[in-house]
Amino acid sequence: MEVYLSENAFVGLLVSTIEVYRRECFGILLGHNTPERKVVEFVVPYQTAKRKFREVRINWDRSQRVGEAVRDVSRWECVGDYHSHPMYGTKRATTRLSKEDLKHFKEGDVSVVAAINDISKPRRWSYVAHESLSGTINGYSLRISAYYKMGNEILRVPIVCPYAIGFLEKNAKPKS
Repeated sequence: MEVYLSENAFVGLLVSTIEVYRRECFGILLGHNTPERKVVEFVVPYQTAKRKFREVRINWDRSQRVGEAVRDVSRWECVGDYHSHPMYGTKRATTRLSKEDLKHFKEGDVSVVAAINDISKPRRWSYVAHESLSGTINGYSLRISAYYKMGNEILRVPIVCPYAIGFLEKNAKPKS
């Protein structure tokens, strides 16, 4: 299993993570399933999520209502959720799942976690340990990891996002 992030999903994930930085964000992943891949076309941040520095709380009734609306009005399905782990004071954020993260994990869904930290020097976007995606933008360092629940096991699965790897290349000035 792997998670494919489209350009729209990648940009949406970055924007919603950076917008509320120092607090956590939360939203759903819209896309479709194939036997070997969860294709994420869009991310939709939850506006009513109660954001704190070390947690985000959502109303599960509202979440169910959103899922039903998506199924009724679009060709997309909810393939999972995403949230951020922001830096807290001097404690750097990671993409490791917390005990609270593990509580609400549904069978067959994916959860994408974006760790966001302050940085001092920019880095190109690249794959890390053949699974996570890491890079910098506008003074922030982000690492994005995906998890998939199969049976009683939660596995870290690879993220594929050609747009992230190539978007700095497109904007680089040609060598003279």
